Amino acid sequence: MSVELITFLMFIILFISLFLGLPVALGLGGTAILFAVILSPHTLLAAPSAFFYTPWQYVLVTIPLFLFMGNLIRYSGIADAAYEAAYKLIGHINGGLAMGTVIICTLFAAITGTTPPATITMGQIAYPSMMKYKYHNGIAIGAIGAGGALGALIPPSVPFIFYGLLAKVSIGSLFLGGIIPGAMLATFYVVYIGVRCKLQPHMGPPTPPDETFSKKEKIAAVLSIWPFIILIFLVLGVIWLGVATPQEAAAFGAGGALIINIIYRRLTWDIMKSSLVSTVQLTAMGLWILIGANLFTNVFSALGCQEVITSAALAMPGGRFGVLIAMMLIIMVLGMMMDDWAIIMLCTPLFIPIITQLGFDPLWFGVLFVVNIQIAYLSPPFGFVLFWIKSILPKDVHMGEVYRSVLPFIALQIVALILIIIFPQIATWLPNYVFN
Repeated sequence: MSVELITFLMFIILFISLFLGLPVALGLGGTAILFAVILSPHTLLAAPSAFFYTPWQYVLVTIPLFLFMGNLIRYSGIADAAYEAAYKLIGHINGGLAMGTVIICTLFAAITGTTPPATITMGQIAYPSMMKYKYHNGIAIGAIGAGGALGALIPPSVPFIFYGLLAKVSIGSLFLGGIIPGAMLATFYVVYIGVRCKLQPHMGPPTPPDETFSKKEKIAAVLSIWPFIILIFLVLGVIWLGVATPQEAAAFGAGGALIINIIYRRLTWDIMKSSLVSTVQLTAMGLWILIGANLFTNVFSALGCQEVITSAALAMPGGRFGVLIAMMLIIMVLGMMMDDWAIIMLCTPLFIPIITQLGFDPLWFGVLFVVNIQIAYLSPPFGFVLFWIKSILPKDVHMGEVYRSVLPFIALQIVALILIIIFPQIATWLPNYVFN
């Protein structure tokens, strides 16, 4: 059997298993073991390494700590305080509540590292409020979805941790590389909402004129978001200043989230139990996917399939940027059907040898990768964020409305992706400035 046919069959079996609903870890590991047993039994020696070496890599300690921090913050009440601040400060302008939702999602992303917490929490807080003030679904739902998706890009991004581990890129550099693109996307969203609601006031009407607040009340509202600022400094500030490694910053952040819950008197046994259980479940899922991906990659390379993929990619028309665009399209399609962690762990080992051979910066490619995952997460018909949003919306809101609401934000994400491709410094300037 030719190596080309083996490569084709491995991908076909893998995707069939995933489409049939098999867990990603079992799909990756099972496909690898099946082909190893049939074609090259000695490659099964990679299995013990995948099982026993993978979970003990030091950088992985950041994942449960960041997840624990994010879970605690969901229950702390600071999201409610932040939304109240946005309501008092900019609710009186057209689209103010939607713009405030994006800003809060951006802050939320900077202390959770994943997309579900901000999407679900702000959906539960912001959507009813925007409906109360007669916002159009197209703005309300789109702002929540696009803002929530920023959790994958703005550090402490868990997808960056997995990518850095597999691509052998500094986690701290990736975190800093995601700041400017994340801020740029959030700015795009806010400007779009402001301009559209100014031109079409019915899309995001201001709060009633009689709902006014004094300067003192506004200052108090701003001061109420101090936990966000402290946590962002504990995670990113200590990395930026060179005081702590990402692993140590994760511990600072988790400890800070715990203290904030105590200060707000929100820490109960049920909240602690729920946060710990969710953290363990998500961490275990990620580790199993990583083990399966490592096993798949080891067998894939041992059978000579990686050379086939690399050769085929390098022979594509359009040169090195043609290959890059093809990779972006693959990630976008996979993102409509698979979890971001799974995509990163499947594609990174396949793409990095090609990226390196083409002379691209793996740090820059990592930022492009995660920006693209955001696009995929909002893309109909299977974008994951769309289904998270639908799960917390009233039953009379149809899926078609959700799809239509995110289309302008997808266009803005594509513009951002193109800008980062044309101007790599958007992703690389800050980490190069800090670490060089």
